[in-house]
Amino acid sequence: MYERNDRLKALYKELVSTHLREVKDPGLVGFLTVTGVDLAQDRRTLKVFYSILGTDAERERAAAALERAAPYLRELIKKKVSVKTIPNLLFTYDGTPKKASRIDELLNKLEKEKRR
Repeated sequence: MYERNDRLKALYKELVSTHLREVKDPGLVGFLTVTGVDLAQDRRTLKVFYSILGTDAERERAAAALERAAPYLRELIKKKVSVKTIPNLLFTYDGTPKKASRIDELLNKLEKEKRR
């Protein structure tokens, strides 16, 4: 059986992912993906992990844009979910996809060298 926090995390991830498409901020360029969420035990803070395809400068602009969008997203969530406390959103860059891509690149390079 799922715990309440697990169900809330799944719901919050879906809502944040959906509502991020509605945010019209020039800093949100590139392909942004919500990779996961972590809800604090007291349910007051929701850490949203995201990845973005683009340069480091685009990543920094996206981080600033997400910080600006957090109160707006929180209000949208408040309209959809009836819980006692709507969590504050903290956006955290998730470098895992970039690291995975680099590892894949290195493995492919090793495979090519092995064939020679």
